[in-house]
Amino acid sequence: MKTLLTRLALTVGMILCASYAAYAQWVVIDPSNLIQNTITALKAVKTEVYQDTNIAYQYQMMANQILQATNLDPTAMKAQYDQITGDISKYKQLADNATSLYGDLQNGNQWLSHVQTMISRSGKSNAQWFADMGTLYSQRDNQATQLMQTGNNVVQHIQALTKRRQELQSQMSLTPTAQATAELTTHYLDVVSSQMSDMLQMMANKTQKDAQQQSADNADDKARSANAKAFLDQQAAERAAYGY
Repeated sequence: MKTLLTRLALTVGMILCASYAAYAQWVVIDPSNLIQNTITALKAVKTEVYQDTNIAYQYQMMANQILQATNLDPTAMKAQYDQITGDISKYKQLADNATSLYGDLQNGNQWLSHVQTMISRSGKSNAQWFADMGTLYSQRDNQATQLMQTGNNVVQHIQALTKRRQELQSQMSLTPTAQATAELTTHYLDVVSSQMSDMLQMMANKTQKDAQQQSADNADDKARSANAKAFLDQQAAERAAYGY
């Protein structure tokens, strides 16, 4: 019994190792899953925009109340007013940035839907379609190039706006509710950005491999050419030395 259990454990371990190795060689991306994650991220960003706009509105009401107040210390009132208006400005910047991020996520969702449609129409698996797109891209196919460029633009814009959003939030003292919303939104944005990057990497993997192979072949050709030239030069020098 003990021997049987030991063999079973070894067999399971070998299967798991083989599965992990296969996964490491090829990351499988499901566009429909990525679309769902993008929609979730859109909802999270929309909630954040609403919260930021609402907080800015409440601060504006507080600022108006300070301006209408009487019998208060002018210095203290001015300090409080400046702080509130400063917070209003930060929340408006955060809301504007999140609105732009919402728009880029929508563009990303449209791009992903287009990719999913192309895969469905091709009748191929995700892995095979991405490999074929990588081949087309390496051949300077216009559609593949445009698809890659659109994806790159979406990912770069999302990453830039996400970084700007985090920079603005680090300058602010968020309420517990706003902080929880921000952390959840950051998680979804990280997931979407990472998965989109993986998708683009899958499309470009074959191109990178081909480019590396071409570079190595060019280096070999250059070395062979240099060796041939050196041999011919040596022969010419020897013939000249013997008066041929």
